[in-house]
Parts: sequence; C-alpha cells; structure tokens
Amino acid sequence: MTSPAAQRYPTAVVFDLDGTLVDSAPDIALAINAAFAPLGVPAFDLATVKTMIGGGARAAIGRAAGLAGLTLTTPDEEAALARFYPVYAEASAKGRGLYPGARQVLDELERAGVVLGLCTNKAEPITAIALEALGIAGYFRSVVGARDDLPKKPDPTMLRAVLSGLGAAPADTVMIGDTTADIGAARAAGCRSIAIGHGYARVPVHQLGADATVTCLPEVPAVLARLGAIGHGA
Repeated sequence: MTSPAAQRYPTAVVFDLDGTLVDSAPDIALAINAAFAPLGVPAFDLATVKTMIGGGARAAIGRAAGLAGLTLTTPDEEAALARFYPVYAEASAKGRGLYPGARQVLDELERAGVVLGLCTNKAEPITAIALEALGIAGYFRSVVGARDDLPKKPDPTMLRAVLSGLGAAPADTVMIGDTTADIGAARAAGCRSIAIGHGYARVPVHQLGADATVTCLPEVPAVLARLGAIGHGA
C-alpha cells in the first residue's frame, strides 16, 4: 500500500549524477591526471580535483590548466580531452562511488509511482557507462547527458529535454542536484529544486537558492513529500 507521504510526492523527480547520486571525484581525478601527465604537470590531489568539477570535461580541463599555470591552445585542449575520456570511461565502468542511500531512495520513489529522470553535464556516453556499471540505469525513464547540440546546465535546455522524455510538466517536477548549475537549470525551467550537501558546490548548500536542502540522500523522500504536499495545495 502506498503511504500517505508517498501520495504527496511530486509527479516527476530529476536527479543530477556527479556529486548527487555518485561520488565520481576519484574517477575524474584519474582522468584529469592522465590528461596532464604528458605535459609534466604533477598529479592533482583529490581535494583539488573536486574544485574542478562542474560544467563538463572541457570545463574541468580548463580549470586544471589554470591551476597548473598553463595556457592550452585548442589543439592542446583537444589532445588533453583525448587522453581524458578513455581513462574516465574505464574508471566509470568499474561502478564505484554510489552514495549511501541512493538505491533505497530510487527504489522508494519508483514504488510510489514517481517518474524518474537524470540530467547531467557528464558526457552522455560516459553517463551511460556509469549508470549501467552502478546498476541504476533501469530507474530512469529519461536520461540526458552532455552533447554538442545542447547547452549545458544551468541553461534549462537539457532539463527541458528530460521533462519532454518523461512527459512531465515543470510545475510537477523537482530537480535534485548539488551545484548552482543544477539549481539554476531548475529555476530557469520552472521546476522546484532540492540542493544536496555532500557534493561539489563551491558555496554552502543553503546559498544555492534551492526550494529545500538536505545533507544526504536518505533525507530526500521526506523533503520531496513536503514539496509534493505544497504543490498539491496541502
């Protein structure tokens, strides 16, 4: 039987991936360091790599170059990306880093009849690899990752594409993410949002401007039920 709280869930929930459902920073560190090792750059530590995350691989390469004091030409940048992606794909295929409570939250929402989507600035082919390896691909009815034909979050275009795939209206959808890109995309698309505190935001989570905040995934269902109740006029 569906619980009263579950009955108040929003119709649709869209998750970010990196920093929201999975701690991918160790895998990204492997790929970043592989990209810059031929340039004589000492390996970046994990804490430093976390400051590079957000906006996709090209943005991370640019931040890494800046921290290393390098100015990359376009061919240099393309060569770095060519070294980055194979290592990142191999690391992502190992299925590591799912945050505690992730599968339980997805199970709960699926049982309650919530339609689930995923919207990430991670490259779409790497996203597919990661979701399969983590064993969570089957939860999501609509998945949109970074592609050349779509502007990245915080532009709302990717999120709107997810909503189209879900057949969900923005007013009935909550976006869950860890950065200004996620919360900004939700606001621009007309969705409510939850900011999660265990990810890679560069500011305190309460400053992201979300409708609600949580510290970790197990807190999500109760907050979603509250937002769903508000959305239904309770």
